[in-house]
Amino acid sequence: MDIDQKKIQEMIQNGLQYGHRRSKTHPKASPFILSTKNNIEIINLETTFFKLQEAITTIKNVLDQKGLILFVAAFPTSENFIRDIACATKQPYVLNRWTGGLLTNFKTINERIKYYSELKQQIEKGELSKYTKKEQVDKEKELEKLKMKFEGLTSLTHKPDLMFIVDPGYNKTAVLEAKKSKIPIIAILDNDDDPTLIDYPIPANDSSSSSI
Repeated sequence: MDIDQKKIQEMIQNGLQYGHRRSKTHPKASPFILSTKNNIEIINLETTFFKLQEAITTIKNVLDQKGLILFVAAFPTSENFIRDIACATKQPYVLNRWTGGLLTNFKTINERIKYYSELKQQIEKGELSKYTKKEQVDKEKELEKLKMKFEGLTSLTHKPDLMFIVDPGYNKTAVLEAKKSKIPIIAILDNDDDPTLIDYPIPANDSSSSSI
């Protein structure tokens, strides 16, 4: 595959090439580094281009086979983008703090997700009228707490076939659970992350909104 120079230029304009300080570079991330400028690592965007194409192909294959992709971006700068792509592809997502055991204790967590969906439907249909006012308030408070954890997971009917993570260092628990569950991972990662933990790494600035 030839490099699309227009895409490379677009990446430059959006700051994908800017990593963290050189002192933060993970030893195994060095193959992704092109140079250093003012003590900031510059990511090789030609590598990014090819890794991105590989990731896109992988995503398309999973979607074509009706598989599930779990999108994870528990960081403010990436939340809106990840919600949009997950909703557009009708896939589950995590935007807030990762719920421990989501993959490694899937059966139990999935029961909580089902309970959240049922409680939400009950409230929307006005079926809480049989309870006292205090009980209704308690149920509504419970729903809000569950919503923080499970709002994007109602379509997670089984363990995902693929994970897409923004900043695996920040979302390291999600990475560890995916590895234990033998679920392949695509990740946008910076020079401070270990790319060998990721099946399909996309080296790029993983904290800038424009880059993501």
